[in-house]
Amino acid sequence: MKKVDRSIYKPKFVYITAFVIFNIVLYLTSMSGSVLMNFFGFTTGILVIGHFLYNDSKIYLLYYCIFSICFLFTDLILGFGIQTIIMVSRAYFVSPAYFQIAMIFLIRITEYVFIMLFANFINRRKGKNVNKKQSLSFLVIPIFSVVYIMTLISLLQLYAGFEESILLIVNIVLILILNIYVTYIFDAISKNNILQNEVSLYHQQSTLQHKYYDNLESKYMRSRKLIHDIRNHIQSIEGLYEIKDNERAKEYTNDIHMMLNELNQKYYTSSRVLNVILNDKFQSIRNANINLDYKIGEINLDFMREIDITTIFANLLDNSIESAMKVDKDRFIKFHVNKFNDFVIINIINSIKDKPIMKNKRIQSTKENHEGLGLENIKKTLEKYEGTMVIDYNDVEFKVNIVIPI
Repeated sequence: MKKVDRSIYKPKFVYITAFVIFNIVLYLTSMSGSVLMNFFGFTTGILVIGHFLYNDSKIYLLYYCIFSICFLFTDLILGFGIQTIIMVSRAYFVSPAYFQIAMIFLIRITEYVFIMLFANFINRRKGKNVNKKQSLSFLVIPIFSVVYIMTLISLLQLYAGFEESILLIVNIVLILILNIYVTYIFDAISKNNILQNEVSLYHQQSTLQHKYYDNLESKYMRSRKLIHDIRNHIQSIEGLYEIKDNERAKEYTNDIHMMLNELNQKYYTSSRVLNVILNDKFQSIRNANINLDYKIGEINLDFMREIDITTIFANLLDNSIESAMKVDKDRFIKFHVNKFNDFVIINIINSIKDKPIMKNKRIQSTKENHEGLGLENIKKTLEKYEGTMVIDYNDVEFKVNIVIPI
């Protein structure tokens, strides 16, 4: 529970007390001899401790429930499997103590591996990227540990004295320490991947802001030039009216209005970061000759991190621009953002040339050497705020609908 996302922090003695009470409950249920009582006590304890001491999100109730069920089934299946293998192979243990050592060690190390992999699964859903190769490499040491300990126990059956038994215990302790060390390395890899992803997102955000302020500086310089020449422009317009050339005077006036409009910096929303993104992306849309239909309502995004706002909106608009630019004619993007009750609603529709390519239930990018992680990053970001994203498309349109509770 400490290795996955948590939203609740209590004093340390609360967790120690909960740990002691939980173990007492498990002891009492095990004394009953009922598998159902064991299952009920373990699952209830996990749900109660997780929900009230670690994370009260509704989705985590599901995670804790799945964890407890899978954990217990792992124990049952492994215990049954070991006994079956021993019966089929007719393996013989000189001492029942060695058999107990083998059983306990195999079950505990399997539980350990299961806990780490389950935590990794939850963290992947929260954006903590650990690839499949790294996940599989984590299994090497535990598997080696099981084989190594079983080999030692098998050899000790030939001759087992006091010193040999001590050596067996020392080896088991060292193997467990090695597994714990590997876990810390695995966590470091996970955190490193998170930081790399965040650095990439911050770089994207800083690039947008740099372009935004460059644009502001450019408009400032153009406005100075216009102000410097404004007297000459007024005199030219007055001269046209004096010679009764009203049409040219009106055209001249309209040109001045257009120049002034271009110097205006639009403020689409009160969110500073979103305003930067929209100014940059809308300018790209206009430069690409894409018809833009947008409606930005009064929304407050203060509950979101700036980096998450960048991830959602920049990726959405980038994907739409990329798709619309491939269309030969009738290019369009419809972008609507508004608040409805206690939700932020984002709708974006863009024209497409070809239907998206689906691979492993994910939309694959058509860019060379590109993994198409834009929508996946949006999904992971939305999970932080319990938001949802629905994708729909046909032969001519691609639609994305996002709902984020406030």
